[in-house]
Amino acid sequence: MNRIDNAAMDGSARRLLLLTGVLGALGALLVGIGEFMMQFSPTGGYEAADYGYFAQVPAWRLSFGHFLGALAAPLYLAGYLHVYLAMRPAPSWLRNTVLLLGIYGFVIGDVWLGSRVYLGLIVQAQAGGLDATALLAQAAAHNEPLIQVVRVVIGLASLLFVGAVLSRRTLYPRWMAAFSPIALLAAVFVSYAIIPAIGVYLLPTAMNIAHFTFFMLSLLVLARRAG
Repeated sequence: MNRIDNAAMDGSARRLLLLTGVLGALGALLVGIGEFMMQFSPTGGYEAADYGYFAQVPAWRLSFGHFLGALAAPLYLAGYLHVYLAMRPAPSWLRNTVLLLGIYGFVIGDVWLGSRVYLGLIVQAQAGGLDATALLAQAAAHNEPLIQVVRVVIGLASLLFVGAVLSRRTLYPRWMAAFSPIALLAAVFVSYAIIPAIGVYLLPTAMNIAHFTFFMLSLLVLARRAG
């Protein structure tokens, strides 16, 4: 970045550029540590089709690496936002393509990383003679905390969304505040409790139902305003 670019960039834009770069680098570091903790075996054997090297990984290291990696991986998205910002003044289609490909790739990567622990648990169950009930309990202990994190994060984002809409600082009408993602998610759970004949179809994909409804309402509202 040359001096002219630095002069043209205001303070907030520069801070965002640097912050996203720091977060992206931090994400890569933490995910790298997590993946190392979860998969490192002093005897190697990573090429084995039966994933036998997981038998050499202590249970505490498998769990620590799993949660550190899965929770830090979204920081990669900030790194690609950093690249998107730094590519200016390249054409917008090019910057957007790099951003979207980076986001898509690392969302898939987080799914992959989050599932590695289950391969390790299966290998360790085979080596230790665990029964299916014990294996299921261990798998649940590595799975359920992640969706709780998602719910807390979406809840916080929804509160900020509601506050912004009610203060009229957005393009949305005030009634949209009643349809935040967390409110729609709660509605799905309520439907299962009150009208189980309907809720039984909605609950298995509750977070997706909530966000599909939210995004569709957003599109309809903004399309009407744009028209």
